Amino acid sequence: MGHIVFAAPSISRFHLHHRLRRDLLRRGHRVSILCTDRCRFTFWREQVSDVDLVEPTHRYDCPEAMLEIVAQVGPAEPRHQWQRLLPAVARWFEREQPDLVLFHQERSATTACIQFAARTLGSRVLWTGDGLLRHTMQVDERGLDADASCRRWTSEDFAVVAPDDALLHASLTHALANGQPLALPRATASVPQLRRRLTDAAHDALSGRFQTAMTDLIGWRAAFPDDRPDQLATPMLDLKPPFLAVLLQDANDPRVLHDASQAPDARDLIQRAVVAADALGPETQVVAVLPDCISRSQLAAGSLAGEHGHRVRIASAGNAAVIAATSAATITINHPAATVALLSGTPVVHLGRALYELPGVTTSTTLEQLPDAIASLQQHDCPELRRPFLTWLLQHGHVWCSATAPNHNGMLGLVQAVERRLLSDAEHNSRPLPYRPGPTWPLAMQ
Repeated sequence: MGHIVFAAPSISRFHLHHRLRRDLLRRGHRVSILCTDRCRFTFWREQVSDVDLVEPTHRYDCPEAMLEIVAQVGPAEPRHQWQRLLPAVARWFEREQPDLVLFHQERSATTACIQFAARTLGSRVLWTGDGLLRHTMQVDERGLDADASCRRWTSEDFAVVAPDDALLHASLTHALANGQPLALPRATASVPQLRRRLTDAAHDALSGRFQTAMTDLIGWRAAFPDDRPDQLATPMLDLKPPFLAVLLQDANDPRVLHDASQAPDARDLIQRAVVAADALGPETQVVAVLPDCISRSQLAAGSLAGEHGHRVRIASAGNAAVIAATSAATITINHPAATVALLSGTPVVHLGRALYELPGVTTSTTLEQLPDAIASLQQHDCPELRRPFLTWLLQHGHVWCSATAPNHNGMLGLVQAVERRLLSDAEHNSRPLPYRPGPTWPLAMQ
């Protein structure tokens, strides 16, 4: 059995980490938690005993390779903060020597420091994060989205995969129906003592980190999310095909921040999409799907499309899957709902790096070249490659486990993903888990 470290786990994903920790302990593994800020340390220490806090030291020893890695991450933390953090993290790894370090979702200078130290000192790494379909998670040894190792593979690597049409059809149905998992009961979190939270807040306030001090006081609330079920938006039934779908994203979306250089704003992308729509017909409409952070009432079509307002329709985020699946082509920076378009056979044009990016499956372009990319879609489309690529992505590159509402099958898949990176083939095959990739419904009816 091995020693597994949860690296800087967020409080908002407490339920997932609590479930995974319990299942791994039952399998005989040791699980510890490594925190780099006082708020998370205080919270996790209230829940479990095996928790360590690593804080920046007064040393600035930082290898040149580390500087390059963190520069690519685009850190929100001050430069001196992670330069001082790396020596402390390295000493912790030298002392503990864990077998596997598990990261979930957060791509930052802090996680880059921990990953650099882990790889340098011989620990394996596994990343998990929000998947391309709702209630799924990515799994990869190198990183999430554009950092994933599979993006280094070519079409020849995926051509040997046998397509699983049942899985692909079920995945499309699951996405269009906004399928919900049969979630396990939520773990009960203990609220950290007020005395400890006040101590943490005073420490950070005296250091000039006032926003962090406020988080120290109320950050524990993230462990108690809103449990209201997702609501499926009313579908737009009056759309006249063909139309182009534009999946807009928040400027603070991690995929935009980390995987798109010089990402266009919503207005520029929509106006260019209207020009590109002329390749399908002079009056072809453009349906712009707003991100979750913006409602239809906040933005009017005219303000986004300018002089082309009569050709632009605005849709809410809940319609993203249906619109992407029924459009003539889907345009986005790197929105995850473009995966639904691929499952339905709709061409996808993206302006940023994406996990689903592969020549022959998607078309990568720039804002200036967008009209030409739409006009030449048929020349670059390769349907026979799309099916094996999506099969591999949803069978092996994803675990069908919700990060917010994990179910029993999903947790089996997540434990299996961890043990595959931790145990030898002989050890892993001797302790099989009955995990099945794919949504509970409609695959369960077959």
